[in-house]
Order: sequence, then structure tokens, then C-alpha cells
Amino acid sequence: MARKLLAGTFLAVLVLTSGCLGFILGDTLAFSANKATVGDGTLSDTKYEKANEKQLETKRSFEVAGESREVKVTNWVTQYEKSIGISGVAEGTVAQVTVLSSPTFEIADEPINPIARYNNKQLVEKFVSKYGNVNDVRETGAKNVTMLGTETKVSMFSAEAKTNGAKVEVNIHVTKVEHGDDVVVVMGVYPKQLDETENVYRLIEGVEHEK
Repeated sequence: MARKLLAGTFLAVLVLTSGCLGFILGDTLAFSANKATVGDGTLSDTKYEKANEKQLETKRSFEVAGESREVKVTNWVTQYEKSIGISGVAEGTVAQVTVLSSPTFEIADEPINPIARYNNKQLVEKFVSKYGNVNDVRETGAKNVTMLGTETKVSMFSAEAKTNGAKVEVNIHVTKVEHGDDVVVVMGVYPKQLDETENVYRLIEGVEHEK
């Protein structure tokens, strides 16, 4: 009986200190990321333009104290594109860089957000799994760059993509850092015959994010 009381007291202290008492009682916890973007100067230098910016809300359920509880997570996704050709006549997107910011959070001192735990290879695998037209992913190299004041490894992968019935070899770059209360992920994709490697590195170095 004493052991049960001690265990219950310990759990109560743990929950109170982590701000989760309402969560235990049935409230929904909500976590939101701060937006991450690429600076205007870097976009101008690399000839990329913002194509899309949106918030993505997801909900996940967790078991806490034997009960199912819901957590709402708000992520920011910003996409940048580079096109070639004559505007309005034969212009087409040739490269895309996506910046994702997702909140890192803990429940009873346990880190929950899986993105923070994924390595670069796992991030690419998750990305590819959503697209049936991308196959044969192979890691081909890596380089360290500085993003948001932190040195981070940018991994490069090659893959085969199908578009409009044709097969295209593409390069995929991916990296992530934890900054403030968020994890920031950058992924760049472009056809292999167009060398956008250095531009992708510059975009990664030009990421801005408020803590």
C-alpha cells in the first residue's frame, strides 16, 4: 500500500512539474512551431522564389496513466522553387527546397515528436514513402554546413523519379537542427543533370527561425 502511495505521489509531482496535469485529466495539449524561412537575400542570390507557405495541424493520441489522451501539433511548411525558361511560355520548376519547423515536446519528461529522433536517412525514407514515383534511393555523400548557428551534416541521396511517364535521376539533400523549442528540417530535390548542390547549401545556411 505504501509503495502504491509513493508511486502515485511521484507521478503527481512529475506531471505537475511538466505542466501536464490537465492533460492527465483529459484536456488536449497543443504545441505550435515558430515559422522557419529562407532570408530574402539568399533567395535573390540563388534565384529561388517562395512557392507555398502553410501550417499543418496533426493530432496524435498517447497513453497516459492508462488513459488515451490527444496532442495537437502545429507545424510550419515553406516551399521554395527555381524555374527556367521563358516566363509564361515554357517555364517549368526544376528544383524545390522545403523548410519544415516542428515543435519538440515532452510528456512526463519523455520526448514525443518523432521528427526530432529521425536521422537524415530516415527523413528521406519518410519523404519517399509518400510518393510512389520515387525509387532506388542511395546515399552518395555528405557535407557539414552551419544552419541557425549550429554545424549540421547535410546528407545527399540519389534516386529515380517518374514524371509524365519519363524516368529522371534526382538528387535529394536533407538536414535538421534543433533550434529553440523546434526542430527545423530542410530538404532539397532537383534533377541530377542540373547541379544545384551549392545553391541548396546556401539556402540551408540562409534559414531564419525565431527561438
